[in-house]
Amino acid sequence: MLRSILHEIMGTGVREAHLPRSLEQFLGEKKVLIVFADAEDDRPIVQDELLRKSQMRLIEDDIEVFTIAGGGAFSFFEDGSDLDADELRDELQGPLSGEFGLVLVGIDGKVKMRSSEPMSVEDISRAADISPPSH
Repeated sequence: MLRSILHEIMGTGVREAHLPRSLEQFLGEKKVLIVFADAEDDRPIVQDELLRKSQMRLIEDDIEVFTIAGGGAFSFFEDGSDLDADELRDELQGPLSGEFGLVLVGIDGKVKMRSSEPMSVEDISRAADISPPSH
């Protein structure tokens, strides 16, 4: 609960998220959207419908999608990639088990977006294309 509140107040959390080892295979090639779908409300269903309606856009924009639910990681496109759900939740500072959330990892391996509400594929693609300001 406290971790969830910190995410809401501070954005990305207290520590920098690290690219999970299981996502390294996509580095430099694809963006990855992780949908944490354990919530006991309709947000996972709404998000799934939004993604399915715009599946071609996800493919065109090179966005892989994985759903974390029930302790497992499932590919939206059924590509057979083996991901560790616990590692993803921990390293990407995902929501606590039982909560809904989205985390978008850019082609550079950095977290580009977080949301606790369903988002359209257009908004997800827009967030994927935004580069962080250079220091």
